[in-house]
Amino acid sequence: MKKILNPYSISLIFFVTLLSIIGIISSVSLSVVYPNTYIRQLISVAIGYLLMIFFAFFDHHILRKLAKISTFILFLLLIYLLFQGGVSRFISFGIFNFQPSQFAYIVLSLLIAKIFSNKIKDDELPKVFLVSLAAIGVFSLLITLEPDMGSAAQLFLTCFLTLVIIGIPLIHIFAFSTFSIVSFLLLLGFSEEWRRRIEAFLNPEAYATSDALQTLQSLKAFARGGINGVGFLKGIFKYPQVLPVSVSDFILPVIGEELGGVVIIIIAASYLGLLYTGFKIASAAQSLFSRILAIGLTLGICMFATINFAVNLGLMPVTGVPLPFISMGFNNMVANFISVGILINISRKEVAE
Repeated sequence: MKKILNPYSISLIFFVTLLSIIGIISSVSLSVVYPNTYIRQLISVAIGYLLMIFFAFFDHHILRKLAKISTFILFLLLIYLLFQGGVSRFISFGIFNFQPSQFAYIVLSLLIAKIFSNKIKDDELPKVFLVSLAAIGVFSLLITLEPDMGSAAQLFLTCFLTLVIIGIPLIHIFAFSTFSIVSFLLLLGFSEEWRRRIEAFLNPEAYATSDALQTLQSLKAFARGGINGVGFLKGIFKYPQVLPVSVSDFILPVIGEELGGVVIIIIAASYLGLLYTGFKIASAAQSLFSRILAIGLTLGICMFATINFAVNLGLMPVTGVPLPFISMGFNNMVANFISVGILINISRKEVAE
């Protein structure tokens, strides 16, 4: 009889809990500026934990049957957002706002796992890879047009790297990479905002009071915090007039300023621990479907973290990507907890004791 929890499950729960605690502590500090932030964060984490427990005991193989219908529903929701009018990433359901892009990596990871866990003849494999790449491109484009370049980049990189790990031919990697770069450059021609962001990334001093403000202030926050930080509740970069969007996309500099570089290193190590554990689960899983799904879900969470770290450290243009389990953002929190729950279920059902 399988144990309720095995070492892989315990490892995942440990890292997620540690990150969530850091997020809750940070939300208490942010509540000085954004009232009741810690209450919303506690609610998000609590609901996330409940969903993680549910999916930890929900047979993930059932999700395989839902891969196509969930992909179709995601497509319809993203199309709906385009025709909703104006700039919108959310679909309102009364008091709840649903953001489809945050769940896209789960849906497409399911689809990729379902497709490539089927028996595919060698002569059909190139066509299957091309169709999969086309699907990744379409969904990434739909999310880009919301506009949500950050989530689009996360989805694109997650799914593309999953295919690379599966074994996509090098010629397809080269062709699709070239096509993606050209497409991105063409899209820049239609977006003044993103042209400015690219220019600000390349020449931040020239945009110090506009598009590069967040990046430059972020770096100042890390520098001010140093190794040990200035002290809990004593930071100034949580204030929106100093650092905009500090409650979500730029929460990392707030943590760095108040709690110091040591905590930033702990956060980075926790994501690396999640990555390592997720990949160990993938390598030890008995079914091909579970292995591919575990790869996609693990990459999805860690890609959010990687992009957020890169933006906050000035290593890539500013994008609206939250920090998993730490940033404010109910949809992202729930999606990532669901992913961890599925990973736990895979480890419980398919990884040998």
